[in-house]
Amino acid sequence: MSAKALLKSNFAVEAKYDAYFTGRHVQVTNDGEALLCECGDNVGVVSLTNGQVTGRIHCEDDQVTSIALSPDNSSVVVALKSTTLQQYHWPSLELIRSFRSYHRGPVTVMNWDTTSTLLISGAADSSVRIWDLHQKYCTHSLKGASGVFGAVIFDRELTKRPRVYGAAANTIHVWTLQAGSSQHDNSLEGHHSAVTSLEITQDNAHLVSCGLDRVIIVWELATMVSKKVVPVFESISGFVLQPPGTVFPGAKAGDGHIYALVVGDKGIPAVWQVDAGREVWKASAPVLTPPDKVGVTLINQVTHSPSLDSIIMTTYDHSVIFAKTSSLDIWKQLAGYNDQILDAIFVGAGESHLVVATNSIQLRIYNCQSFSCHLIQGHTALVLALCRHPTQPQIFASSSHDNSALVWRLKDDGTAVCIASAVGHTLSVGCVGLAEGFMVTASQDMCIKKWTLDKEIKATDTSISHVSVLSSTHTEKAHDKDINSICVSVNYKLIATGSLDRTAKIWDSKNLSLLGILRGHRRGVWCVQFSPVDEVLATASADATIKIWTLSDFSNAATLEGHSVSVLRLSWVSEGQQILSTGSDGLLKLWTVKSRQCIQTFDEHEDKAWAIAVSENETKVVTGGEDATLVLWKDVTQEEKDKALEEAARLAAEEQTLSNLIKDKKWAKAFGIAVRLDQPFRALNVMKALLDDCPDQLTDILSKLRQDQVASLLGYAAMWNTKTKHSREAQV
Repeated sequence: MSAKALLKSNFAVEAKYDAYFTGRHVQVTNDGEALLCECGDNVGVVSLTNGQVTGRIHCEDDQVTSIALSPDNSSVVVALKSTTLQQYHWPSLELIRSFRSYHRGPVTVMNWDTTSTLLISGAADSSVRIWDLHQKYCTHSLKGASGVFGAVIFDRELTKRPRVYGAAANTIHVWTLQAGSSQHDNSLEGHHSAVTSLEITQDNAHLVSCGLDRVIIVWELATMVSKKVVPVFESISGFVLQPPGTVFPGAKAGDGHIYALVVGDKGIPAVWQVDAGREVWKASAPVLTPPDKVGVTLINQVTHSPSLDSIIMTTYDHSVIFAKTSSLDIWKQLAGYNDQILDAIFVGAGESHLVVATNSIQLRIYNCQSFSCHLIQGHTALVLALCRHPTQPQIFASSSHDNSALVWRLKDDGTAVCIASAVGHTLSVGCVGLAEGFMVTASQDMCIKKWTLDKEIKATDTSISHVSVLSSTHTEKAHDKDINSICVSVNYKLIATGSLDRTAKIWDSKNLSLLGILRGHRRGVWCVQFSPVDEVLATASADATIKIWTLSDFSNAATLEGHSVSVLRLSWVSEGQQILSTGSDGLLKLWTVKSRQCIQTFDEHEDKAWAIAVSENETKVVTGGEDATLVLWKDVTQEEKDKALEEAARLAAEEQTLSNLIKDKKWAKAFGIAVRLDQPFRALNVMKALLDDCPDQLTDILSKLRQDQVASLLGYAAMWNTKTKHSREAQV
């Protein structure tokens, strides 16, 4: 082993990324700085600068059904499943008032008028209510509808035309508001399925509606008749009319036509000239790839943010997509819910990105600075494991439930391109390992395969879309049960596998010949890792132990005991002197191998911690698990050491000052420093000298002590009072 690295003693949580969006709708603030998201029994507030959750509105275990941010961004109204409405001040998130909505069913939609005075709420009980939140009372209760409300809006010019519009089931209802009463004017029937969105054009002359019946209808507000029915051939959850000062792709500004941006259940953005029934532009690819499930609505919400000049879309898997209004190019993605986190690795130059495998067919690549996310499609089933190339940080591999492994190259924009695929296993590929010149995979079919990888890695042109098909050079039946882990030694000569059959095995990387079997665990082996410096292997097992094995004779050199449940993952740190491990109870433990002791335990996860990723310089560690939370840890060992040295230097300086003051018989100042340094004996000596030389200064000295120093002094007095010769000072 080379010069010893500094042993780590502590890690601190630098950031924690847990679920902040599990609903269907989000709201963006006027300044474009924050995003409000529906998330179970709370509302998550996310910074769009760094992707971190900056606050939450907690609703005491009551499900959030809708949120509405006022146009002037002064308050947020949250509707709860218990039919309660809560108004919060923005951005302080202080509760202003909580009141009953008097709806007999949950509020499904809400909207504000342009003055941020009136709020309209539509519920599942077919009723609509209008609230004056400045005067704090309900102004109107609107009847006449039947069905669950999917959209409610105010007229743009409420003072000139006091109307509100609400879509319940497949009918649009129009009410005229009067002082103390309301009139149900019209029921606009034209849709054959649920209406999902309503919007009034900028000239306030037309109402545009869309629904699950795959059509958009333009209504003339003067006559309340349908002007145009536009079949778009896909179910639509929302649309955006072309805002002033912005031009959609394929559209024109100021030509008098009505342009609508539509994203349907196929996930492909399109721009329609709805008053003419003509599609003027369509994207070449969907914003996300549909899952295998039939009947899943890909896009739940489409809205426009003027401050970001972006179209914002929420997806079925709780992601938020930001696309530029004029080009529909995606510039930012946020993953609101990671589900189960199965694996994570640092990639890129300077480890600029973090790749995460979740309970999804997509890879999630996070920018480590902004924590914006790119969703990368390639596999057709759940991604199970990840591995980074040992010498080229932009190259990494993934294995999946689709019986394949893919090799990726990270691009400069934070996305990744697939450069090679390995297909040959008959069951899901549970783990993968990369080395110089080859890749190894292990599968549920209990076989391991070796794949040659030279020319694919050397190709550097990321614009080439060709995917090389790898061929397997060697295949071996490795274990009697599922293989959970595979890794390659630092010199690429050895391969280790760990299995549910309670054994780990060592293989020759040249021809996959078996070199040794490591027996000793009482339950399945979850993880195997070669030491980066020594000829030893560490294994983590469901028997709650970590074992260290020597590769010279394959004997068990040490057993680390401290976990009370299954050890799921481990990683070597401090040049092979320490180990980080995670367990099924969510604990992260730091071990020193030489002493076989756990020196620190960290508790931030609420469930199994499946993933652990350590940066190359070991200053950062990421853990993730079944609680859908990513925790970023920072090594604070050096900081604590420097802080301790600074404190020691300060104490030494004060000690010298105290000695000088005693020598100069400056008892008043010396007494204060002795108490501050927590030195009872020296304080006693100073007190004796003080009482002998200048007892009249004692009251003045005591009045200048802090409260905690007075408490310490009383403790000293109790101690002094136990001896008769010190009783005078104690009593004084």
